[in-house]
Amino acid sequence: MTDIRTHGFKTKAELDEHLADLEGATAADEANLPPVDMVEDEEAVELARLQGELTLLRRRIALIREQANSEIAPHAQWRDASAHEQLGNYPWLKLAGAIVITFLAARRLRSLPLSGMATMPFARSRFGRA
Repeated sequence: MTDIRTHGFKTKAELDEHLADLEGATAADEANLPPVDMVEDEEAVELARLQGELTLLRRRIALIREQANSEIAPHAQWRDASAHEQLGNYPWLKLAGAIVITFLAARRLRSLPLSGMATMPFARSRFGRA
């Protein structure tokens, strides 16, 4: 039966050599890592910097919202007052009614047959007679 722990190595000596190489590589990698205390300090500094940026962004957003409200609100009130002045109490309902009436009139006109007088200019222009 094959020992699966040594699979790929012909002898125990090859396996031991491979494991020693792995341990040596791990030790070299660990030597390049900064101490744990420094990593925690760097993370804390980075976290504090990001929190400061987040605070600044929130202040900017609040300022932009305030400016938008102060700029847009008077124009919206003026437009609303102008619409009420021109069209009465229900300006958008009256505008919607005018659109519906126009749509129905156009639909009715499409269903009517064109008279000979109306189609004659089209026929002449198609055949080059003016």
